[in-house]
Amino acid sequence: LTVAPTRIDLPPEQAGGSVTLENNDPLPTLVQVETFAWKRTPLIGDLEPTRELVAVPPVFELAPGARQIIRVALRRPHAGPTEAAYRLVITEVPPPGGGGGVRFALRLSLPVFATPPGAAARPQWRLDRDGAALRLELANHGSAHLLVQRLTLRAGGRNQEFDQPTYVLAGQRHVWDLAPPLAAAGPIELAAETS
Repeated sequence: LTVAPTRIDLPPEQAGGSVTLENNDPLPTLVQVETFAWKRTPLIGDLEPTRELVAVPPVFELAPGARQIIRVALRRPHAGPTEAAYRLVITEVPPPGGGGGVRFALRLSLPVFATPPGAAARPQWRLDRDGAALRLELANHGSAHLLVQRLTLRAGGRNQEFDQPTYVLAGQRHVWDLAPPLAAAGPIELAAETS
């Protein structure tokens, strides 16, 4: 399965959006679509089911080579001063029976943001030493998310890179543990590619 786009932004003047799912497999697949409020981490176990965001159709079969548009909309316009964050979870439902082989079911989790006018991220970076351990903390004191696409730290001729995109929601924090050689190297230079 492939999906595009990989995130949905819902500005105040736009209550809905869509993603297109395509089945590249030679077999049909059953798909379930669910919506969740995203308040902490994007892990499925940390998400809360929500009725604020609607996804249609919620269940469908996708033929080989076929495409399906999934429409996503807020039940009512977002009126708060802080951005509301959601996840659209698209799950491939495996067919019944084993068939003698192993089949992996795909689960896609896409961010959905309802951003009010004037909302913006306000990042604050901090290094925290605890003995030999060193952590980099990013606190977002703003009213909208911040996406850290790439992070590079340099010290004493050594580099440590983090290239896993990380969302830091409004009012949330994220911590990166730094490698021991970097932690012992003295002053640290930070280069961050963010949204």
